Amino acid sequence: MKKIIYSIILFFIFITPLKAKELPVDVTADAVVLMNAQTKQVVYEKNPDKKEIMASLTKLMTAYTAMNRIKNLDQKITIKQADIYNLWGYTVCGLEVGDKVTYRDLLYGALLKSGADAALTLANHIGGNEENFVKLMNEDAASLGMINTHFADSYGGKEENISTAREMALFLKIALNNKDFKKIFGTRTYHMTNGLEVINYTSAIETFHGLDTSLLTGNKSGFTLPAGLLLASTAKINGIEYILIVCKSEVNSYYSTAIVETHKIYDYVSTQKFIEKTIIPKGTILKTINVEGGTTSEYAAIADEDIKATILETDQDKITYDYNLTDTITNENKIGDNLGYIDVLVDGNIIYTYNIYLTDNIFYEHESHTIILIFVGLALIIIILFSVNILNKPKKSKK
Repeated sequence: MKKIIYSIILFFIFITPLKAKELPVDVTADAVVLMNAQTKQVVYEKNPDKKEIMASLTKLMTAYTAMNRIKNLDQKITIKQADIYNLWGYTVCGLEVGDKVTYRDLLYGALLKSGADAALTLANHIGGNEENFVKLMNEDAASLGMINTHFADSYGGKEENISTAREMALFLKIALNNKDFKKIFGTRTYHMTNGLEVINYTSAIETFHGLDTSLLTGNKSGFTLPAGLLLASTAKINGIEYILIVCKSEVNSYYSTAIVETHKIYDYVSTQKFIEKTIIPKGTILKTINVEGGTTSEYAAIADEDIKATILETDQDKITYDYNLTDTITNENKIGDNLGYIDVLVDGNIIYTYNIYLTDNIFYEHESHTIILIFVGLALIIIILFSVNILNKPKKSKK
C-alpha cells in the first residue's frame, strides 16, 4: 500500500512548478529544462512551462504506455497492412506485411530509429487500433498530472502532440525507472529478430561536429517543421545524473542544432562545480502537527528521503530553508494530501521546493469506537458458536 501511495505522491510533483535559474548559455531552443535526475530539481530553465509540439518525443510516451501493458516483451506478433499504412514522409524501420517481430523489437525501433511503423504497430496491437491506444497515452499522462500535455497519435506526426519541457523531463525521470525502458533509451544499435537493424544516429551527428560521443548516456530526438528540432537526453557530469529536454531549436542544414545545443548546455555545466548537498536528512521530523479529533493528538511529518539540492560548491554557506506546513490535520484529510512544502533558498532565492504529503492513516475517535464495537461483536459471535458447539456435543454413554 505504501509503495502505491509513494508512487501517487511522486506523480503529484507535476502540479507544483519548481523554480530554477535562467539558462545561462545562449541557445536557439525555445524551451529548455535541465533537471537533476535523482532529486528532480530543475537546475536551469528557459520557458519551462511553454507548450511545445513534441514531434517524435511523442514516442517516449508511446513506449511507456506500451511497456505498462505488455506482459512479455519477447512475444511475437505479425505485421499487418494497418501497421504500416499511410506513413509516407515519416521515418520508418522498414517493416513489411507478414514480418514476425517481438514487442521488444518494436520498442527499439520506435526509440532508436524513431520508426513511425514501429510506434503504429505497438498502438494497433496493444490498443486494438491507434485511436484506442492514444486514449491510453492520454490517460497515462493525466494520471501523472501532466496537465499541459496531450497526444493525438502514436508517432508524433500531428501538431496536436503537445507538452512542456518541464513535464517531459519529469515524465522521463519516471519512465527511466523501468529498467527495460532505460536500457533501450541508452542503446545505439539493435538488430530486430526479422533481420532489420535500427540505429540511433545522434552519435554520428556528434562525430561530424567533433562532439564527445560518450557524453550522452541516452537520448531521443524529434523533428517536424512546425516543432523544430528537439532532443531528450541524459548525462552524468561530475557524479551527478541529469535529464535535459531541448525543444524547438532552429533547423539547420544538418538537422543538428538540438544536439549541438544539448552539448553546449552540458559543457557549461561541466565547467561549474555543482554538488548534491543534503539539506535535511531522511527521518528528520519536519513538524509536529496538531490532529483534531484523532485517537492521537499529534502527527509527525517526517522526511521520507534525504532532501537534497543541486548547488554550486561556492554556495554551500548561503543555503537556508523555510518551512511552510499546515498547523492542523482534520478528519477531512486523507493519505496523499499536501501538508505543505519546504523552500530551499540560496542567497534568499528559492532554488527548490520540496512538497510534504500525508503518508499514514490517521484514526479518529468515531472510527475507533466503530472498530471496538466490531471486535466486541465478533467476540460475542465466537463465544456463542463455541457454547452451542459444547452443548450439542454428544455425551459418551457409560458401559
